[in-house]
Amino acid sequence: MISELFNAVNKARFSGIRIVPANAPSLYQECVKVFVAEVNRTHQNGKRISELQFLPTAALVNIFEEMCLYPSLRNILRQELADPALFMRIFNGHASNQHILDRCLREASLSGKPVLSDLATNYCDMARGDPLEPGSPAFMSRILATLKLGTYLNEAGWSSSSVDVIVIAKDMISLIKDNRFHKKLEIECIQKLLHSEISCAHPNARNTTELLHELIAESTDTDELVKSYIEISYFHYTVEEYDSCHDWNLKVMSLVTDSSPISDVIAVLQLEALFCFAKERYDLGSMLISQAIHRARSKYGNVHPRYADVILTYGECLLLMNAVSDAVSTFMELLDITTKLYGQHTPTVPIVQGYLAYGFYLRSHSTGRFDMAQEMIDKAIAQAKQLIPTGQRVLDDLNAVRDMVIKGHDSVRAAMK
Repeated sequence: MISELFNAVNKARFSGIRIVPANAPSLYQECVKVFVAEVNRTHQNGKRISELQFLPTAALVNIFEEMCLYPSLRNILRQELADPALFMRIFNGHASNQHILDRCLREASLSGKPVLSDLATNYCDMARGDPLEPGSPAFMSRILATLKLGTYLNEAGWSSSSVDVIVIAKDMISLIKDNRFHKKLEIECIQKLLHSEISCAHPNARNTTELLHELIAESTDTDELVKSYIEISYFHYTVEEYDSCHDWNLKVMSLVTDSSPISDVIAVLQLEALFCFAKERYDLGSMLISQAIHRARSKYGNVHPRYADVILTYGECLLLMNAVSDAVSTFMELLDITTKLYGQHTPTVPIVQGYLAYGFYLRSHSTGRFDMAQEMIDKAIAQAKQLIPTGQRVLDDLNAVRDMVIKGHDSVRAAMK
């Protein structure tokens, strides 16, 4: 019987006849499904999956993707993704893996505890506990991987964790001063460090700005100068030094050409728009931010970190010109984009909810109903306490909005008595 089946299969194979449907799962795919199903059956106590460290990256990606189908495995998935050795294999792998990795992170965060903050801590511990020979290929690769991870963490809203990771790269770069790539890597690192420090209102941001200024003093690299000027301008805007922000924007504009990276063009449009709105030059500001939105949407699409960043700027601009209804719609769109990218458990979510609460509060002055603002700000504060370090000003800002909402609510109640 077996020999007859074998002969029939061979005959069909050599004659070009398919003996299974074209869309039938392969043996490998079936093995992945069986493996994950077995993990689901035997690892209910949250035990780590020891076999994963021995698997090739492609198999690791497929197993994590299959685990996303099991809500019961979310906690284990979170633990595995927080392992820097496993995470970085996928993160530094093929670009097509990034979408799967993002999906896995969103699914794992549904366990109630985010992945990326733990990953950052574990990565820093790993990097410090496993020093490499300075200047070696492995050492240089780790620098690049660390900068990439730090950038990703900041995009995902974990700016404080991003600072911790990028400082690791900064320390590593300081050990290769004789390397021909030292200066270029140092400038890139400080650019990224400054961006993350600004995002979390780090007290060292001004010192980092001054350091970056010193590093580029003799630079003739246009791309290097543009990116540095943008970060310096960004710092001056966040500390409300608007004229200095504008001056650095002009420096950027003098260097930007048709061949400049679109991300740099979008960034300077955003910054100059913010300057215009801060100075109440609404017409020019509206034109600039509209240009930034159009370019970001055309280049990146609607669900992308860069587009989300531009939409955030647009929402801030709308609030500055008291276009409350449009601002609320914009922040609702931003909240949707953020959750699609990173899930609900990311620090950006309570920040956007805070903007929404403020928008609802402003809108409530005409309706007298503050319940939506109250509900949104309470939700934002509760989540911020879980996700955002207490030293950051985000909680202070959210509490200030809450105080305004409560005061408005109490005023309405008093008027009704």
